[in-house]
Formats: sequence, C-alpha cells, structure tokens
Amino acid sequence: MHQIRLYQSTWADAQRLMHRWGAWGHYDGSCTQVCHYAISIGTIRYQNPNAPRRAWVDWFSAHDRLNLYQWLGGRDVVFYASFTVHDGTIWRTGSGIGVEVPTRRMRSDNDWPWTLSISAESRQRLHRTIEDPFSYMYSEDELAQHPYYKAGRPGGCMVACQMEIVYYSPHTPPADIERLTSYNFSCFTQFTACAHIDDLLPASREWHLYDEYQSSPTVPIPPPRPEPSYTKMPIPPPCSNIPVWAHARDVRYALAVEVLPTTADDQKFDPGMAKVRIVTSLKEPSPWLPGAIVRGHPYGNGDIPPEKGQGMVPGKRFIVFPVGNDEKHDILTKDSPIKLDRCGVLEDTPEIRRELEKGFAQNDTLRP
Repeated sequence: MHQIRLYQSTWADAQRLMHRWGAWGHYDGSCTQVCHYAISIGTIRYQNPNAPRRAWVDWFSAHDRLNLYQWLGGRDVVFYASFTVHDGTIWRTGSGIGVEVPTRRMRSDNDWPWTLSISAESRQRLHRTIEDPFSYMYSEDELAQHPYYKAGRPGGCMVACQMEIVYYSPHTPPADIERLTSYNFSCFTQFTACAHIDDLLPASREWHLYDEYQSSPTVPIPPPRPEPSYTKMPIPPPCSNIPVWAHARDVRYALAVEVLPTTADDQKFDPGMAKVRIVTSLKEPSPWLPGAIVRGHPYGNGDIPPEKGQGMVPGKRFIVFPVGNDEKHDILTKDSPIKLDRCGVLEDTPEIRRELEKGFAQNDTLRP
C-alpha cells in the first residue's frame, strides 16, 4: 500500500494490487475505473468472510474451543486497507489496525481484554462535512504543527481501550503518509504483548493523546490527575502559524466582504457584531449573494480571547471563512448571520488571494 501515489497510481496499479490480494480483497458491484476496494485480514474472531475458510477454525468454532487460542498466547488482531479508484487513478487510501491486549493468560469472570486500534484515512478536506458527518476532524489548531493531517482520539474510549484516528490530505507528501501508516505488525506475534497505543504506531508518540493519568493495560489504576490540569486550557497557536492554504483547503465557504459602519443601537442589541457587504464568494456558492448586507459575528470564547488581527474594521475588505452547516445543527440561509471560527478573518490582499488559490487547488470532485 505504501507504493500507492495518490492522483498518480493508475487503474493498472490498482489491478495489480487486487490480483495480489485475491480473496482477501472485496468490492461491491463491478469494479471498473471507478471502484472502492478493501482488504481485510484478521484472526479467528475477525475472519474475513470473503476469504477461504480453514477447516481447523470451523472445528474450533463448532466445539467451542476458541479460547484455546488465547490460552496458548494468541491474541485477536485485525488489519484492513482500502483504496478508491476514480477516473482511472487512485484518489483515496485508508488503513487500520487493531490488536487485543490480554490482561492475563487465563481469563476469569468480568476480566475483559484491552484493545488498541488506529485508523488512517485520506480526505480532501480535513473538516467534518455533510457528506461525511461521522468523521470528527478535531481542531484546526493542529494545522500549525502539521498542515497535511490531523490526529485525535474519540472521547468515549476511556476504559479498556485506546484508539487514535488520523485524517490526512491526499496531497500529503508520500513520506509522511508512509510514516503515519507504518504500523508495528510485531504486536501481532511478539511474546510480550504491546500494551500502549504508541507501541502500535511509533509516529503517534509525538501527539501525546494518552498520558500517565489514564488507565492502560499495564497501569489499570493510574495516579489521580492533578487538580489544575482539569481547568487549565492549552494556549492555542497564533493564527499566523496556520498556513492560509490549509484553511482554504478545508473550509466550505470563503467570502470577500467589505465591513460597513455600525450604529450605537446595533452594538447595544448585538455587542461585537460587524455589518458586512458580500463582495463575492471565492469557493463554493454560499447562501449569501454578492451585494447582500449581513451581520457578522467574530469568534467569541470566554476562555480564549480574540487574537489581534481578527477584528473587522469598518471601511476595509477582508476574507472570511463562515462556519458552514457541515455539522447539520444550523441550516444556513441568506438571512443567517455569518459566524466565524477563531482564525476566520484575513486581510484581503493579493498575497492572501494567491495562498487561497493554492488551497482551493487541493480540493477535487470526489466526496468526501
């Protein structure tokens, strides 16, 4: 899979991979030059239903002896990889790995094993979209450190599991994609089981998504977390550290606006509000048409003060990135106010416009 080059690997390259994996791969319908192909490999409990059956596995299942595998030191594992062919070339890839971490050789009542799992998927926009509402893409602040990918963990995986999810742009340099998907397959077979998510993907060590105050297979009862750590908010990076092209790639709407003066009554009933005239839409068609006058609400969070340069000064032109309806909780219309994220305002300059075009060029026609 590391041989795949997104937007470059051809239908012939895809066919070679399909031929190599044979029954371990699967696709729905007739796989032509538009096709989603998935490979799945797992142990007894996670057998690929499309792969050839093994007689000894059927015997173990029929005689209720699957636990013998665990008594002999075996552990359940699963691996999958996928790619999507579009217009004759490979446009998307994905992969994932999961491994069971036994807490003891002989399992007793209420003694459940731990699981470690990681998945990595390519997306043209590193932002939740209407077409892909269940992929939570985490904070844009991550783009200050690595603009081509985001990494995070689901909030529900707190007990008996550790899980990480990586989303990366199809334009991520191949060396970075390889690093983000270089799983440690020795966790499948080594005598001492891998016990932490960092063991499964060495690249994840730099993310610090799990710390010493959270339980793990080797530390089932961690030390209590210091009280200040519950309330201390991390300081976000300056907006200037996030590349403009990364914003442009990920946003749904990008508008050029002219800021108009507001009256005392405007500010009395809607403090902090800015009144803007829409000049043009630079990306997808937006609900706000050119010439429309709309209320704009700069980012507001009591814990994180507005950053210098994010204010909208009357008489000047700005580029704004309105919060879209990607999360389906706020259907936008022409009468909706413009709401902005923390880094949602840029000066409208030729240099900014050039950076925007670089980001727009990284979007394609395949959703998500």
